[in-house]
Amino acid sequence: MKKYIYKIGVFFLSLPFLGVTASCDDWFGIMPQSEMVAEDFWKDEQDVKSAVGACYRAMLEDGFMRRLVVWGELRSDNVINGLGTDTEIGYILNANLNEANSYCKWNDFYTVINYCNTVIQNAPMVRERDADFTEEDLNQYLAEAKGIRAFCYFTLARTFKDIPYMETPYVDDTQRFQVGQTPFENVLDTLIRDLKTVENVAVTEYGENTAYTRGRVTQKAIWALIADMSLWRGNYRQCVDYCNKILTTATNPLALLPADTYFNTVFGPATGNSDESIWELQFDPNTTNGAVNTFYGSSNNSSPLLSSLDFDGQNGEDWWDGLDMRRAQSYVEDGLYMIKKYTSYCYATDFEEVKSNNFQYGNNESNWIVYRLADVYLMKAEALVELGDIAGAVDMVSYTYDRAHPDLESGSLKVQYPASTPQSAVRDLVFDERQREFLFEGKRYFDIVRRARREGNVTALVNTYLLRKYVAMSLNQSTVLSKINDKEAIYMPIHQDELRLNSLLEQNAFYKTSDDISKN
Repeated sequence: MKKYIYKIGVFFLSLPFLGVTASCDDWFGIMPQSEMVAEDFWKDEQDVKSAVGACYRAMLEDGFMRRLVVWGELRSDNVINGLGTDTEIGYILNANLNEANSYCKWNDFYTVINYCNTVIQNAPMVRERDADFTEEDLNQYLAEAKGIRAFCYFTLARTFKDIPYMETPYVDDTQRFQVGQTPFENVLDTLIRDLKTVENVAVTEYGENTAYTRGRVTQKAIWALIADMSLWRGNYRQCVDYCNKILTTATNPLALLPADTYFNTVFGPATGNSDESIWELQFDPNTTNGAVNTFYGSSNNSSPLLSSLDFDGQNGEDWWDGLDMRRAQSYVEDGLYMIKKYTSYCYATDFEEVKSNNFQYGNNESNWIVYRLADVYLMKAEALVELGDIAGAVDMVSYTYDRAHPDLESGSLKVQYPASTPQSAVRDLVFDERQREFLFEGKRYFDIVRRARREGNVTALVNTYLLRKYVAMSLNQSTVLSKINDKEAIYMPIHQDELRLNSLLEQNAFYKTSDDISKN
C-alpha cells in the first residue's frame, strides 16, 4: 500500500460544475483534483454524483487498465511477446517474476477503493443537508460505490490471494498505513454479503441513456459480481441462482448479437454498450485506453508488446475446429498473430479468409468490458458442471458456441456432448469455450487460477495449457517449470515497496526469500 493515500477531498475539486447539462461522456471523464477539503464538498446530490463519477474515472487511468491486462492475460496461455519490447513485461512473459516488478504494485486499485470508501462514508451526511436528495437516490449511489469497490477487491484477491481489506477511507497522509492481510476466502465472503445489502436498491437501468445503463454499476452488474465470486468460493448453487436472476429479469434486457455484427458492435471502436453488455468501462476520443494501445496496438502503435499464441500450431490440431468465427475476429494469422479484439474494425465479409488488410485500427477508444451476457452463460455452465448437471452445462455453452458457428445447426454441441458425457470432459469444454469467447479480455489467467484452486494443484494445467506458451517462446521448459509448477506461484508477489512501508504485510509464500525484506 502506498504510504500516501489521497485525502478525503482529493478527487473532487472541479466537479460541482458538472450539472444537468453535462453529457454522460463528461461525467465518466471526470478528472480527480486535489484542493477541496471534505467539509466544504459534501453539500448536495450533485456533489455525491460527482464523487461517484470520480470513482469511475479513476478506473480509466493507465496504471489501473494496464494491470487489468497484465494480471488477467500476461501469464496466461493466450499471449506471447509481440513486436515491442519492455523489460518488466518481458520478465513476466518469461516467468521471471519477482517483488521488484512494478506490475506487482497495487496502489492504482487501492486508490479507487479509497475513493469508494470516501463516498460510502460521506454520502449519507448529504441527506441531512439536501432536502431534495432522497433515500432512494442515496442508496443507488451507495450501490454503485460498493459495486466498484467489490470489483477492485475481487481483482486484487484473484491476483495476490490475501490482501489488506478496509471499508473506511484513509484520510491522513501524514501517518504510515498499517493494515494486515485478510484471507482470500474472507474477502470474497465479505464482498458477497455487502453486495447483497444493496442488490435490491441498485438502479435497474437508466432508460434511454445506454451509456449509463452499460457504463454504470446496475443491479445486473451487482448480480454478475455475486455470481462470479460465488463461483470462486465453490458456492455453485448460489452462482446459478444469481445467473438466473440476470437471465430472467425483464428490466435492462440482454441479448446476444448475431455473428455478423458481434465483433464490431461489441468490441469495435466508436461502438460498444451493446445489447449484450452488463458493465463496461467507458472510453472515448478524449479518454482513450492507453493500455490497449501499449499491449495490443493501434493506428499509432504497430509494435505492441503482445501477440496471440498460435493455438493450432501449438496444439497440433485445429483448435478452432475450422468454423469458429471468433478465430478470424480476435487475431490475424499473417505470421505475426496481431491481436485485433478491442483494437480494430473488421471489414471482412468472408470470415474464412480474413487478412490483416481487412482490419482498420482504431484510436483505442473502445470500451473495456467487465461483464457481458456471455459471462453469465458460461459462469452458469461452469457451476452446473460442478453440480453434475451435464445437460444443463452444455445447454449454456451452446449459446456462445452456436453464435460463433453460424454455419452449423443450432444445438449441434448437444449432440457431441450428450448427458452421459463424463464430467471431466464437459469441465474442459467450458474451460476451453471461455478461452475462445473471452480471448484477450483479461479473464483467462483468472480462469486458470480458479481451476487450480479447485483442483488443489497446477501440474495438469501447466502441462496441458501453460507450457505451450513457453514452447512457442522457445524458453527452457525445465527452467520455466521450476518457476510456475507450484500452486502458490499462481499469485503475484507483493511489491517490495509495499512490504517496506507496511510491516503487517507478509510476502506470498512462493516468493519468500531466506532473508525477509527489511521494513522501515
